[in-house]
Amino acid sequence: MSRPRVTLGIRAQLLLVLTVFLAIPWLGYEYVRELERFLRDAQERTLAGTAQAVATALHDRPRLFQEGALSPEIEQIIRGLSRTTARISVVDREQNVVARAGSLKRADPQPVDAGIAGDSRVARGWAWLERVALQPLYARVLPPPSEDFSEEPNMPARRPTADGKAIIVAAANPIWVGDEVKGAVVVEQTTNAVLAERNRAFARLFTIVLAALLIGSVALTLYASWLSTRIRRLRDEAEAAIDAHGRVRGVLAGSQAGDEIGDLSRSFSSALARLAQYASHQEAMASRLSHELRTPIAVVRSSLDNLALQNLTEEARVVMGRAQEGLDRLAHIITRMTEATRLESSLAEAEPERFDLAQVVAGCVEGYRAAYPQQKIELESPSGSVPFDGAPELIAQMFDKLIANAVEFARPGTAIEVKLEREVASVRLAVSNEGPRLPAGMEARLFDSMVSVREERSAATPHLGLGLYIVRLIAEHHGGRALAANRADAEGVTVSVVLPLVRALR
Repeated sequence: MSRPRVTLGIRAQLLLVLTVFLAIPWLGYEYVRELERFLRDAQERTLAGTAQAVATALHDRPRLFQEGALSPEIEQIIRGLSRTTARISVVDREQNVVARAGSLKRADPQPVDAGIAGDSRVARGWAWLERVALQPLYARVLPPPSEDFSEEPNMPARRPTADGKAIIVAAANPIWVGDEVKGAVVVEQTTNAVLAERNRAFARLFTIVLAALLIGSVALTLYASWLSTRIRRLRDEAEAAIDAHGRVRGVLAGSQAGDEIGDLSRSFSSALARLAQYASHQEAMASRLSHELRTPIAVVRSSLDNLALQNLTEEARVVMGRAQEGLDRLAHIITRMTEATRLESSLAEAEPERFDLAQVVAGCVEGYRAAYPQQKIELESPSGSVPFDGAPELIAQMFDKLIANAVEFARPGTAIEVKLEREVASVRLAVSNEGPRLPAGMEARLFDSMVSVREERSAATPHLGLGLYIVRLIAEHHGGRALAANRADAEGVTVSVVLPLVRALR
């Protein structure tokens, strides 16, 4: 029986489940974007605080705004308060810049580096992988900040630079002299530092997630491979325990593992053991029945023989004759059943020997021509000898069943064709007859026990469907196989046996 094709194995299923974790990078991306918004808010508050602090330092100092140009004194004051990544400007009421300190560009921008600490080969290899493969990927998802932009004059808060390469955040605070606003402090800073921290956090998070996914994928693949191997081994053992005809060859050893697969293996072993016991009981049933029936048959036969010696009426003798016929049929059935049972038990005792298969077949055909004088039997055999390792008496018994089957189904006046031919590594013995064709679907079942395609008839000789079953047993014992097919050249059937050349008995 063909097994359904496996479309999605355990490894593929587990890896498919693992794809659920691909949502983690997306969640990490959303987390990093939220972190970016938080850092920008903090940056804006810091800039506002810086502008307020500088403005407080310049409050109520009217002398600083009398020159109407750049004020060295104000520049000296704000230089001490400026930061390297911020630009502080002081403007008067006419929006003239009277002092400026700092720059929007960072002096030494730090590259985005997720970083795996350690000097081991694994750490160095992972760092190389980050630089070569991961950083370009990170740059596509979140572009790194650029310090190559133009620093244009003061413009509104949160604006892109003129070349669009950076975003500038600005905060302003008025400078009071008494009750009059004399100017304002404008503090500007790019978002590059925030973007750099964002990218660094994303790279670190994504690298960790990627490493976890990689390790998890390898672990799940190895685990799924281990499970698949155990399941395939259990499948192979279960299939090997039963042959093509449903007979139990052996019992599974049963796994000692404590998981579900081990429990399934032990269940298979227990089920096969029970099936083997039942099959053994069924196989021995015929032998026991034949043994038990022989005694009552002998009693009935002796009683009929004694009655035949008595003075009986004609009607009584007719009844006794019918009883004798039924008894003979019963004895024939028991003989056939005993023959099949004894053959199964005696196959293992057959001693192999080297013999000429062509000579055995030719000798048997001569005997069949004498045994079936009303039937024409033709033989086609290769010239020379056909060496074969096996039991010649079993081969002859198998040939007897093939000929008997062909003679019974052959049409009167037609010939039975026997053909022995060599193949590449085997020899084929085919017996063909003209007659009824096989019903559809019977080619495979024809060699099973108690299977027959004969029509029901009241013949004196009953048929149990054991002849071709014996053919199959002997063929398989010699490492071969039995086949049946309808003839293509005429109405009829060809039953053939394919045997490997020069092969010892199993």
